[in-house]
Amino acid sequence: MGQLPKVLLGDPNRTTLRALSPALLDDAGYRLLHAQSIPEVYDSIDAGLVGDLALINVLFHVGSPGIIRALRDVGWARVIALTTSQIAVSTVVDAINAGASGVLKIADPGPQITSPASLLTLRELQVVRLVADGRSNKDIAGRLSISALTVKNHLARIGRKMGVGDRAHIVAVACRSGMIIDPDGSPYGIGSEN
Repeated sequence: MGQLPKVLLGDPNRTTLRALSPALLDDAGYRLLHAQSIPEVYDSIDAGLVGDLALINVLFHVGSPGIIRALRDVGWARVIALTTSQIAVSTVVDAINAGASGVLKIADPGPQITSPASLLTLRELQVVRLVADGRSNKDIAGRLSISALTVKNHLARIGRKMGVGDRAHIVAVACRSGMIIDPDGSPYGIGSEN
């Protein structure tokens, strides 16, 4: 008997996982892998994971087209965009233009809080953490082996994704959402008194 077919569910919402698991595991016998953030999906790609079906929730917003393209580029047979009635049609169109094989409408998950960390790429998280350390664009560029202009572009994208306009707001949102960790292992502002 061969290996079970692999399905990757890229979705920040655990409700979708609970809803789809019985159908994929019990009825179809698939091996289900779940990634709750953009960096987790890219980690799977970097690890060489290729499978039969990727279900990518467009709740990743601006990150969805990049994920879909990356999965298609590494050889995933089918990449389906998951959407709800709450998602703008333009977001779904972006997913199709990125190479989604199709679109599947799922039930609205209800009100939820999306972590800003789930919207950022791994490189963007690195930039945010270095900004929080008080590093200049030039210093960040040197540490990450990229140009200062690339750092500036990352910061602009991060600001758009987080809905903020400057470095101080980026750091504030990152601290509140737990993206930046104190040396004691707790998110800034939650650990020991300073």
